[in-house]
Amino acid sequence: MILKNDFLIIGTSDYRDALNFQCLTSVVFMFCASFAPAITFGGLLGKYTNEKIGILETLMAQCICGVLWGIFAVQPLMIMSATGPVLVFEVSLYAFCTNLNIDFLTVRLYAGLWVLVISIITVAVDGSRMLRYVTRFTEDIFASLISVIFIAESLRFLYQVLKYAITFIHNPVANFEFYRHIRQKCEINAFNEKRNDSQVMSICNGEPNTALLTTFIMISTFALAYGLRQLRQSYYLGRTLRRALGDFGVLIAIAVVASVAHLLVPDPYLQRLEVPDHFSFTNIEARQHGLFVSAYLPLNQLWVIIVAIVAALLVFILLFVETEITDIILSKLNYCRLLLSRKDRCLMKGSGLHWDLLLMGACTLLCSIFGLPWMCAAAVQSLAHCSSLSVPKKTAPGERPGVDYVLEQRVTTIGVSLLMGLFAFGGSYLRLPLASLFGVMNLTGVQFIQRIILFFIPGKYFPDTPYTESVDIRRMHLYTAIQIICLIIIYAVKYFKRTALAFPFILMLFILLRQFCLKKIFTEKELKALDGDDETNNENG
Repeated sequence: MILKNDFLIIGTSDYRDALNFQCLTSVVFMFCASFAPAITFGGLLGKYTNEKIGILETLMAQCICGVLWGIFAVQPLMIMSATGPVLVFEVSLYAFCTNLNIDFLTVRLYAGLWVLVISIITVAVDGSRMLRYVTRFTEDIFASLISVIFIAESLRFLYQVLKYAITFIHNPVANFEFYRHIRQKCEINAFNEKRNDSQVMSICNGEPNTALLTTFIMISTFALAYGLRQLRQSYYLGRTLRRALGDFGVLIAIAVVASVAHLLVPDPYLQRLEVPDHFSFTNIEARQHGLFVSAYLPLNQLWVIIVAIVAALLVFILLFVETEITDIILSKLNYCRLLLSRKDRCLMKGSGLHWDLLLMGACTLLCSIFGLPWMCAAAVQSLAHCSSLSVPKKTAPGERPGVDYVLEQRVTTIGVSLLMGLFAFGGSYLRLPLASLFGVMNLTGVQFIQRIILFFIPGKYFPDTPYTESVDIRRMHLYTAIQIICLIIIYAVKYFKRTALAFPFILMLFILLRQFCLKKIFTEKELKALDGDDETNNENG
């Protein structure tokens, strides 16, 4: 009876506590913080899967999974979203399926089923305990891998645009006014041979400024987003305004650069996001399935089910780590040392690692059935969500501000998810230049990258950090060099199509390397400084 009453009290407060103006502002804030990653990952996913899964599927997946998570999850403050690691895996799986001439969405369907089965088994054996072995060593390598992949693909995209423009359009060097009205003839579709004749002619009859404009959009988006992010650590403007500009930096950069490009050149030929005019799948012909993905397999392709088991095991590693780590980050569970388990987060309702893992498996299967991209908990957005719902303590002048309590409820998560689904009806308004999405890249905030920079800085100029103060310089550089070698290895595995699918397995090997090999090379004190949590606050003001 006591347990039942506690459940009713907490369940009621999950909705009653949302009757607060701060929750409304949190919904708007989190939508802006989540929309840019969604269209970025959705657009890139459409490009690399031949539009089998695109931006509309991404928005709908985030809507459906987010609503289900907000209603049923034990920790509803977690934001379900497309993430870099899962995006990389989906692209690798598509390349693998293409090489074997098997249907990508069908493999995902069976993989989703196996993910749910693996989730049930993991919960049954209390597999969440395995997270104690995941440390910053592995996290930094993985975060750097995602950033390096994005940077490499951005440079490849820019190279292709410049190469085709120079080869087929033969632009003379001239000022903007010269190119504003000129039209030159060409005979080859430089971008996509599958387009129809009318689209080919629209490219051939002009747009000699395509390469220049693409370069401008890509570099400007990166520069503006990076500048707004750095503004957060500066002393300019007020603290609240700095935080807002930093949090919305990516969205502001994409919107501003796309608008300026449209005003300068109203209707140029640019590679854009493929979005249908009305609510539908991104490309029904490429999808080759209806609303539900068909599970049919010819007798000579039943081995695909075995392939799906392997794919499910690999993607489960990513989904498991992302979801469980985020759950622990938001909660005060201290048995898992790695995970920024902050005592000042002030969450009182706790978490449910096992139930949330089961719910993640169910959402994965649901997305697989409808041919939608897989979603998982996004740590950055989830922390921002928690921060936006934090009520500060009343402090004396000069005293460091703290958090009094957090508005723990389900409505904001549901509201953000419904807004994402609503914008899936945006149609042509979502056809942003692809170059602006390739301009979204980030390597800041990764301790591994900061230590690489220290290779080129004299020791007397090192910042005051645990790893520079407690570890000998040569030992610190040795640790960094090991991480660089690991990064090169996992990038090489990801680079080659035949091995790309195995990169989550390589990630697991790095965890073993950290637990068994590095302990014999470095002392416990050195590992604590190099591989420990960093809870410093770099925000000024």
